[in-house]
Amino acid sequence: MHPNKLMFVFILGILLSFIPIFSSAQARVAYVDSKKILAKLPEYQTAQRELDQLAEQWKKELEDKRKKIQQLLKDYQAEEVLLPDDIKQQRLADIQTEEKLIAELQQKKFGYEGELFKARQDKVRPIQDKLYDAIQAVAKEKKVDVMFDKATNANMLFSNPAYDFSNLVIDKLTGTSGSPK
Repeated sequence: MHPNKLMFVFILGILLSFIPIFSSAQARVAYVDSKKILAKLPEYQTAQRELDQLAEQWKKELEDKRKKIQQLLKDYQAEEVLLPDDIKQQRLADIQTEEKLIAELQQKKFGYEGELFKARQDKVRPIQDKLYDAIQAVAKEKKVDVMFDKATNANMLFSNPAYDFSNLVIDKLTGTSGSPK
């Protein structure tokens, strides 16, 4: 056999071997809206409220410290002409130290791996785990091969409500049935 014919037959054989894969049954696809589901869960709303209150408390604490620094700076500027150089330097150093402490406190409370991040992990992660378990259970019950989350910006340009299983997941999580769409 000629090498070109041999190569053609080889490539044709490979392509023909993939036909059963492509002609098999299509995958069943559905989606959920985790944002909608979480909004229906009282424990998530409670956790979110607690986190918001905690964040608000820390923001107020930071704002109070910033006001204190502003007052220190204002006092320094008012007395600057009367103060000896060593006292001026000490006051400026004190102000800079306070500013540094505020930055550290902000990082400690709101930064990546900060207290708010950890509190969110502690309060929200178990709820999210329950959500994902419920999604998986609904997908198995309905024999869905692929489940998308509309809330995660999956670039869903169109979604047929018939394939929205959000209410089924809500029912699974809350123990109710017949949630309105």
